[in-house]
Amino acid sequence: MKIIGYARTTINDNDLDAQINILSDFGCDEVYQESFDITNDKHLISELETVLNGLETGDTLVICRLNRLGRSTRQLTELTQTFKDTGIHLVSLHEEIDTRHPMGEIYFKLMNGLATMECDLITERTLIGLSNARKKGKIGGRPKIDARTVKKIRHLYHEKKETIQFISSKCNVSVGTCYKYINLSEADVAKLSQE
Repeated sequence: MKIIGYARTTINDNDLDAQINILSDFGCDEVYQESFDITNDKHLISELETVLNGLETGDTLVICRLNRLGRSTRQLTELTQTFKDTGIHLVSLHEEIDTRHPMGEIYFKLMNGLATMECDLITERTLIGLSNARKKGKIGGRPKIDARTVKKIRHLYHEKKETIQFISSKCNVSVGTCYKYINLSEADVAKLSQE
């Protein structure tokens, strides 16, 4: 069972050496490190995934602070659930979280509760936004395309042999919308004309 340290700088804290020293003093077998780079955000994700993919059941991931592991509450709750499901322990030194001990179960329960609460809040905000939009006379979803535009899309594609990108731009619709109407049967096109 390995004890793996993970250190990462942030945009407002670039002291990587201090984290490495703290993790080494804790007794980590290995310490992975990376520096925040605003121009190369993908690097951070892939390095963290490398660390996580190397962990096995019974291993412990040690971090100095929770914000070194997750850059959003959602990411942190998802990682926590993954740890719980796979039997990986988490130690966050600053917050004094150690899931190897019975009190660590409280952390898992708390993060599970936060994840549920966040989902509920997102749903609530979405429903409030939709309700307010309806009160103002706005209806959600994409606007319907009139029959003339459908005919124009089909004509440009079948008769003029134009590219999808050209048609999309010319008719002010997405490429996916173009394909949707190009692939309609003649019967469906006739139904659109009657609406």
